[in-house]
Amino acid sequence: MRKNYHCVKLTDEVESIVKEYIDDKNIGISEGINNLILEGIKNNYDSNQIVSMTDGIKKVLSRTYYLKVLMEQLYSDFNIDEPSNPKNNIGLKKVQDRVKKSYDE
Repeated sequence: MRKNYHCVKLTDEVESIVKEYIDDKNIGISEGINNLILEGIKNNYDSNQIVSMTDGIKKVLSRTYYLKVLMEQLYSDFNIDEPSNPKNNIGLKKVQDRVKKSYDE
C-alpha cells in the first residue's frame, strides 16, 4: 500500500542528493526517495552487523592472546628445556578430553 506524504520537506543538501540520484538512475522522485531510504536502512543494518562481528573478533583475539601468554608463562614456570611429544602426555590428553566434552555440550 502506498501512502502520500505531501508535507515532507527536504533540505537543499538532501534535495540535491535526491536529484542527482534520480537523474543518474533515470527514475521518478518518489521511486528515488523510496530507493534511497531503503538503501539507508540496509546500510544501517549492515553497519550494525559489522560492529557486532568486530566485537566478536576482538573477543577471540583477546582470548587467543591470553592463551599465548599463559602458555609462555607455563613454559617459563616449568623450566622446560627438552620438548616432549604432546601426543604421549597422559595429563594433556585428559585436559583435551575435558575441553572437547565442554565444547560438545
